[in-house]
Amino acid sequence: MNTKNESKIILKQWIQVFMVILVLIALIFSIFLIYKSVKRDSGPSQELYAYSYNSNMNYKVYIKQNQFFNAPYMGMNKQYIASLIDRIEVNAKYNLETTKDVEYTYKYEVIATAKGIYAEADGKANDVWSKVYQIAPAETKTGTGKAINIDKTVNLDYNTYNKILTDFRNEFGLSIDGRVDLAFKIEVTGGLPGKSTTLNESNVMGLQIPLLKSTVQLKPEYVNSGRQVVTTDASETKGINIPLLAFGVLLLLFSLVMLKAVASKLLTATKKSEYILQLNKILKEYGDIVAESENLPDLTKYDVVAIKQFNDLVDIEEELHSPIICTEIREDLESWFIIIYGHTAYRYILKYENFGKIINNGR
Repeated sequence: MNTKNESKIILKQWIQVFMVILVLIALIFSIFLIYKSVKRDSGPSQELYAYSYNSNMNYKVYIKQNQFFNAPYMGMNKQYIASLIDRIEVNAKYNLETTKDVEYTYKYEVIATAKGIYAEADGKANDVWSKVYQIAPAETKTGTGKAINIDKTVNLDYNTYNKILTDFRNEFGLSIDGRVDLAFKIEVTGGLPGKSTTLNESNVMGLQIPLLKSTVQLKPEYVNSGRQVVTTDASETKGINIPLLAFGVLLLLFSLVMLKAVASKLLTATKKSEYILQLNKILKEYGDIVAESENLPDLTKYDVVAIKQFNDLVDIEEELHSPIICTEIREDLESWFIIIYGHTAYRYILKYENFGKIINNGR
């Protein structure tokens, strides 16, 4: 056995390593293709449509008959004498317009929330009690078009809520403030005909009305107007790329099959390389006691003793002073080392399969 075989096996091993790298690259590329075929790449935003809304709230404070005021009601943004208030008429208008026809559903309701408010020493105010009252039941409407208009008027009995908070305060003997919050709640959903929902708009028009006071001033709370542009990514119109997906799947399957085959060859080449290296090492270090033979002795005439380690065979050679005969049984795969003494043949077998076992068992 010469070093030429060793170089040949090592070269094959490196070729197999290179092939494994190529197959792994193909495997990664196939996964990338599959991902690319189903992923919707982010692209420039496209405007679908725009919408704008306007909110407006007006109220009138109707007063009880008295000798000081002749008008039946007082207008907005005034200071009102609580004992003269009869009812409060509130009108809310909401308008939403879109640049394209949309299929929409909107619902709205009017509620009043009575609150008992306790002021802490540090100035913080906390609700100690609250209760929601339905002023106008929820209504839902659907349609198609560019405009949604809601115009709702309700009346709030101020004295009823003032009495509720007065009774609550007297019942528990608390020093509290009171308030009733009137809220017009509006929710709109929709989108272009036949498309997914892209319009989601909610609006609350509120009016804070103090209670348990000698004079009160009402405080509206809502956003008067706004505008939104509904956009979508270009990827939303892009489906799965079937040809790219099919090619990626086929490349993935091919890569897996090739990886298994190449990895198996690499394992074989690795074991052969280890075998050749070990064989050359023995022939080099023990060249003075090992004789290479082309022919295998006929061992049927001898009692064969299997030797597990080559060093044990060397010890036997030193004892018997009989040369070790080396015969390659399978090229680059298996060699026998034999000492024949009398009717006994001492045999040590070196084969590439054993290196696989060493690798597997030596983890």
